[in-house]
Amino acid sequence: MQEFDPKLWRQRAWARLRRRVTGGKLKAESEPTWALDVLAIDDLTALVKWCESKKLRVAFAKKVGATYYPTSKEILISSRLSPPRQVALLIHECGHHLIGMKEHSERFGMGYPQTDPEVTKTFHHRVSCLEEEMEAWHRGWKLAVRLGL
Repeated sequence: MQEFDPKLWRQRAWARLRRRVTGGKLKAESEPTWALDVLAIDDLTALVKWCESKKLRVAFAKKVGATYYPTSKEILISSRLSPPRQVALLIHECGHHLIGMKEHSERFGMGYPQTDPEVTKTFHHRVSCLEEEMEAWHRGWKLAVRLGL
């Protein structure tokens, strides 16, 4: 696992652009992925600072997707994803943090039992999990607006 380093992320974005140019995959009409990566790295910097202010640790690892661990207050993001995708997932996981706090969300702050197979098979549990995911996206979006991302 590694911590977020904006310089390293910019070097990786530059290396991706160089590979595309030397590999002949870059065309004039193609999307400006390097510019989008640089903008996303700035957004990642702002989000990581917000997480640090909330005593959340953000780490990157060679795994799929993203996960929020409420007990250790850690967010783990895949380092293999593009910076814009990392921003989207980090926003969502920050949303999980926001709804997971009992003082901010009476509905989602208690969580849902995920170990009892009799509960996890029920339609009610599945709908509740879907509600929680949608609320995490919504809270993450509100955070992004508040941070000006």
